[in-house]
Amino acid sequence: MRRWLAALLLACSGVGAARADEPPALRFIVGQDWAWPYLELRDGRPVGGLAFDLMERVARAADARAAYLVLPPKRTQPALHAGEADLMCMMSPKWVAERMAPERVGPPLVVLEDVLAVLPGKAAASPLDLRAQRGLRVGTVLGYHYHELGPLFDAGQLLRDDASTQQAVLDKLARGRTQAAVVDRLVLAQYNRGRPAAEALRASQVVSQTVTHCLLGGRTQLPAARLHQALRVVAERAELARLLQRYR
Repeated sequence: MRRWLAALLLACSGVGAARADEPPALRFIVGQDWAWPYLELRDGRPVGGLAFDLMERVARAADARAAYLVLPPKRTQPALHAGEADLMCMMSPKWVAERMAPERVGPPLVVLEDVLAVLPGKAAASPLDLRAQRGLRVGTVLGYHYHELGPLFDAGQLLRDDASTQQAVLDKLARGRTQAAVVDRLVLAQYNRGRPAAEALRASQVVSQTVTHCLLGGRTQLPAARLHQALRVVAERAELARLLQRYR
């Protein structure tokens, strides 16, 4: 009996040691509104895409393992400020309603380009004068703040027509339920793959270009200095440029 108990205690102590040796979790907030090629969700968990690969590299640079908190778009910013996770990546401080202190903003990583998508044959030779519009129905993502277009939405010159994801926004445009849509250029290119040329949605013009960062949570489990060091390592590696090229 004593020998059996001693063996059991030894086995339990070995399990505890293995867990103690496990890398700490680096918690990322992920919005459900991201579309491919930025994110692939399977059973509600990130498994691929540009944003996923970027976060995995940040976790490795921090000697940690990535853990993901997948949330609806309206829940991401409150969760970030409440410290429910350590980082939220591919974000811009100007998208955040609450002012971000400089120490909560990582180095520049990825430049995103939003375009105005329109139906086939609707793309004009010159960009559409959005300020001259009156009631143009534009597909947008629910809960997303469009910094450049905000005043036009507020004035009613453009009318928001929200959907839960960029994919859903493009689906509504393709069915003619909206007159235009604001989406990421890479998302639009991916959406058009496999579609006949006559049915491909067109980019009428660039709406905005945004430098994105990883933003630190209001409270972090890992030291902020460790997170900033990991982000600098990823930002300075040539590997990041190769990663971006893979998805273009």
